[in-house]
Amino acid sequence: MNPMKIKAPLAEAVMRHAKQNIIPFHMPGHKGGRGFSREFLNNLAEMDVTEIPGMDNLHQPTGIIAEAQRMASRAYRAHHSFFLVNGSTSGIHAMIMAACNPGDRLIVPRNSHKSVWSALVMADVKPVYIQPNYDYDNLLATQITVQQVREALDNNPDVVGLLLIHPNYYGMCSSIKQIEKLVHDRGKLLMVDEAHGAHFVFHPDLPPSSGEIGADMWVQSAHKTLPAFTQAAYLHLREGRLNRERVVQVLTLIQTTSPSYLIMASLDWARAFMENRGRELLHQLMIRMQDLKQLLKSQYGMLTLDDYWKWEEVTAIDPTRLTLDVRPLGVTGYQAEMLLREAGIQVEMSDIYRLVSIFSVVDRDKEFEAFSRGCGNLSKNLALRKGMSASVFEQLSISREIPEQIMSPREAFYSIIENVPVNESIGRICAGIIGAYPPGIPRFCPGELIDREGIEELVEIQRQGGNLFGLVDNLFIPVVKI
Repeated sequence: MNPMKIKAPLAEAVMRHAKQNIIPFHMPGHKGGRGFSREFLNNLAEMDVTEIPGMDNLHQPTGIIAEAQRMASRAYRAHHSFFLVNGSTSGIHAMIMAACNPGDRLIVPRNSHKSVWSALVMADVKPVYIQPNYDYDNLLATQITVQQVREALDNNPDVVGLLLIHPNYYGMCSSIKQIEKLVHDRGKLLMVDEAHGAHFVFHPDLPPSSGEIGADMWVQSAHKTLPAFTQAAYLHLREGRLNRERVVQVLTLIQTTSPSYLIMASLDWARAFMENRGRELLHQLMIRMQDLKQLLKSQYGMLTLDDYWKWEEVTAIDPTRLTLDVRPLGVTGYQAEMLLREAGIQVEMSDIYRLVSIFSVVDRDKEFEAFSRGCGNLSKNLALRKGMSASVFEQLSISREIPEQIMSPREAFYSIIENVPVNESIGRICAGIIGAYPPGIPRFCPGELIDREGIEELVEIQRQGGNLFGLVDNLFIPVVKI
């Protein structure tokens, strides 16, 4: 067969991207393979195996997978660790489904990832929301407070526990030690979405990991910050309040029966790599990051979270995460991301004010220098751009009211659904998960009453250059049929 006649648009696009040599400041953390050995990379096709003799079985591990998971549990201060090949999303699902029974209630921060709501639907769990604090000057949700957790427990003594985000997408960390004590003193469960903190445990100067403070279950996306393939994640368990067999049962239910050995091998590799070199490389990374932040501030006036950190509810900011405020340049984050892309640099995400870039332990001096040059070129080239600085900093109409919950997430999801234009959805009951991505935080969840303020907010984000998720054909919102 003549390969020139084969039409494979996705494969062709990925191969074209690989040849462009765009410098990645985004996940996955192996950064184009730099985090793997040459032997590992040269044998990827041969390593793509299945459950043949000697390869063990993820769903009933007794050999090499069991050993690799035990080594991960020791590294992460857990009693048991499980390899996830469906990303942290599957870990979020497993935590909620293993901890809760149908009809149970769970305390959930309103700025949780959308995977939490899909878990609530599947498990038939009802959310008790905590609205994280909000910095109106910077249009930025921060973290929930200890007092909010206390009030939620006081007002809802029947809840199973709390699902905490630590850190969030921007690198802001919660008061996790105090929250852990408060939750456990009430006899409740603490589950943690630590998707962005798989590196924390490997250096004492980083924020504390969930395993170090005694969480019951926590999930981590190894592929976000470690040398691991996309979808590679860990689920960790501390026994006592939860049963290992129940967790295994749920994971067998929700994970594929054809797990990728490439993903699992990369999870094992990432743990070994970080145990061997993580402390040294994280130390170097933090020094480089501090130097880069100072340079961007002194030369271009760009600020980071360190410069406007005034939030009591944020106890630490991940020093390896670069959240860069581009307002001094007179552009939105969306525009800055596009211009950097033209210069051969791709960041992780943007919002109206900021760029979020993920640096990892395999980024070298040359990558830091390239990022600095890119920001310099961005600053110089803005003078040649027109129409980018007119009204980009008009305040969005941000509503802090959590929409009224009319139905449970599961009831709404399984109702008769119709799709209506965005502007005609006001006053209807949402049947999907609607929000801006990244960071993937819902504005409306299944069962909630859609209000005008929220729709105006989403439309404005889209107008400024953001992307919305949950829309049908990018035009319609799914609602419960009247």
